[in-house]
Amino acid sequence: MKIKFSIFLIIFFLIIALLSCDRGPKPVEITSLETYNDNITNFSLKYPSNWIKTIVPGARFAVFSHESVKSRFNKYDSKGFPGAKIDLVVTPIDSVITIDTVIAKSKIFGPEFYDEANITVDGVQGKKLVYSFELDGGMFNGIIIAATKDNKRATTLTIECFDNTYETYKSQIDEIISSLKLATASEKRVDTVTKIVEAEPPSQNLDTREGDGFTIGIPDNFGLENIGKSASALKSWSFLGKRRGDSYIKIEMFDSKNKELKAIVDELKSTLPGAASPTKTTLDGKEAYFINYKPAGKVSGRAYFIVHNKHLYRITLNWFIDEAKDYLPVFEKSVASIKFK
Repeated sequence: MKIKFSIFLIIFFLIIALLSCDRGPKPVEITSLETYNDNITNFSLKYPSNWIKTIVPGARFAVFSHESVKSRFNKYDSKGFPGAKIDLVVTPIDSVITIDTVIAKSKIFGPEFYDEANITVDGVQGKKLVYSFELDGGMFNGIIIAATKDNKRATTLTIECFDNTYETYKSQIDEIISSLKLATASEKRVDTVTKIVEAEPPSQNLDTREGDGFTIGIPDNFGLENIGKSASALKSWSFLGKRRGDSYIKIEMFDSKNKELKAIVDELKSTLPGAASPTKTTLDGKEAYFINYKPAGKVSGRAYFIVHNKHLYRITLNWFIDEAKDYLPVFEKSVASIKFK
């Protein structure tokens, strides 16, 4: 009898111990929804009032459920703090940048992950992309909605959830999507190039990111963003901080078409506004060239070119001139860290 009672006690205390184990951080609850109204491009959206906001008036509105989730989205880490982001981006469209190209550039994972369908949003027809896959911490779910109200501005709403949190937030996500009002072209002229958003400058600490055929160190407070690519580029990776939309690192991969690097550089120089003469250098011990150029009034640029495994890689640096001391040294450090494989 005593033996049975002892076994019962052991099982009882094991259950208590298991129940009291630290199961890790819990997702941040949504306490209530508020509405953000943009006064420049007129979009509006409901969002969780207790989440962390990032705002670029007229261009972007993002909220993250927790500070640790923000850093996790930089690399889409398979493990980390469970949570979500809601990210609305406004993109000017014209005969070159269309709603279709905006949708295509929103896909940062393989095309096989996306299911695409039509959706009515703010009274017009748009596209809805749904995607999901299993990670170490649980299911990752994503929704992208893209549409245009006036054929001058595209509105892209991305909602992504780590570690099964989509099910936690589903009813609020449905309400958020239903609340979306699309951006329209402003009648007032807005200087989006020199607009400064008071956020942190690029970190001096580099975090290793990986692309097809290379790794590179990127400021650890920069995330992977969709800011467009050349029409002929096979793939593109863009890294951007929260402070400025005009200061970033972009890597594009092209078919080299078996041309000599110098010939490619001389050919592409004419496509860069205000381009200086090419300068020979090395990247990861390989022959490379860079060209300084002038993409916009108060923005400077530099493009590096290198051929690896029959692919041309172009690494573009853009930085706001008045903050060059914060951006250029760490951008140069980033380029110097690139390794090809």
